[in-house]
Amino acid sequence: MTRLRKVKVTHWLQPSKPGMSLMRKKKYHDEQQDVCLSAQTAKNKCLYATSAEELTFIKAMRGAKHVTEAVLCVLLIIQRDTESIRVIGGCRTVVQGEGVDLSCRLIETTEDLEQITWQKSTLKEKQNYYFMLIYPNGDTTFIAPNGLKGRVQFIGNPSENLGSIRITSVRLLDEGTFTCIFSVFPSGAYNTEIPLTVLVPPVVSVTVDVPPVIGENEVVLATCVAAGAKPQAEVKWISGTFGSLLRTMTNSTQHANGTTTVLSHLIGVPTRAANQQQVQCVVNQSALATERSYNYTINIHYPPQSVNITLSEASKATVFLCVADGNPQPNYTWSRVGQPWPVSSVRAEGDILHLLSLSSELNGLYVCEASNPYGRATGSLYVHTSSETSAACWVLLIVILCLIVTAAALVWYWRKYGQCPWNSIMANHQFQAPPQVEEDEPGTSGF
Repeated sequence: MTRLRKVKVTHWLQPSKPGMSLMRKKKYHDEQQDVCLSAQTAKNKCLYATSAEELTFIKAMRGAKHVTEAVLCVLLIIQRDTESIRVIGGCRTVVQGEGVDLSCRLIETTEDLEQITWQKSTLKEKQNYYFMLIYPNGDTTFIAPNGLKGRVQFIGNPSENLGSIRITSVRLLDEGTFTCIFSVFPSGAYNTEIPLTVLVPPVVSVTVDVPPVIGENEVVLATCVAAGAKPQAEVKWISGTFGSLLRTMTNSTQHANGTTTVLSHLIGVPTRAANQQQVQCVVNQSALATERSYNYTINIHYPPQSVNITLSEASKATVFLCVADGNPQPNYTWSRVGQPWPVSSVRAEGDILHLLSLSSELNGLYVCEASNPYGRATGSLYVHTSSETSAACWVLLIVILCLIVTAAALVWYWRKYGQCPWNSIMANHQFQAPPQVEEDEPGTSGF
């Protein structure tokens, strides 16, 4: 960028009386303007010179007879031959917390470098503040911290007209316009502006302010929050086949520091079927390398229902389990109806009922109550034992033991004698027929 310099300009004023010479008055004017000769003629024409040759011609016209009564005004601007000298840079974008290099270089000159200066202006501090000065030998001086102390360093090379700096741990407040200024001799100062944009990734959470309770009206089932993002984050939901029963509502809040918070609500009817359904909140934003997904399980609250008491098959002892469907998980309380609790024979632990011994003192009705903040439900168990039943069990046990002993004795006999004991008994037992006597019939005789 070319710097404008004040140069001397001569104004030629018409004398107040004939015969007097022209008077001169010095004035300052900016460069890059045309040289103007104003002649107060009838047409009030103004001639312009844009080159040294035209300027010489116009100066010669001051002595011409046809302009002797005119006011000659010459605005002399020296056409510089240094218009090609400039500082190059470029805009930069960085994610908050990362580092960034701000590069600038002076080109198209062999003039002597006097110094490199850096300025900064932000939304909070709109005025340009000098914060860093770099000398031709590479030494640096911090003019003012300006929030950058300890986080900025010179990474350029003055001998190569390179004035780059590096900022680490970039903050949102660093966003603004940085100006790199090269001062050279004899032409002056040249600069370029480097806009710095800071991106802020969102802080994402999926939750719900008030737990939905089973009902028939639509409520907010889940809320996905993408907080403090710059620029604003894009939020959407993925809910699969369950999504046909849901709808979304999204709103955003702009903060004073330029960040935005987006809230996307997932809305539906809270039913038991909706409980434990899996959904995803998907967030996309330019500060994120890729879009991010956050899983969430819908949690519907409802009172306990369908209390069931079952005998546990996994335990050798007599144990009953009380089970109820409720959310949040119910608390369980056991009680005995109309009779005191048999402390020595029964123990209750949450949803479990232990029968420590079987006796008639356990007889009675036991009730399991399941409760949570939304309601309660009960289930009952009737226990009946008798002493007769116990005696019969003992008799049966003795009979079984006798049979076992008998079987063992038979096996021993078989192994020792090679036959069953009853075979030996049958072999030793002899069956003898009674003797038969023949008698003569009365009245007969032999010869």
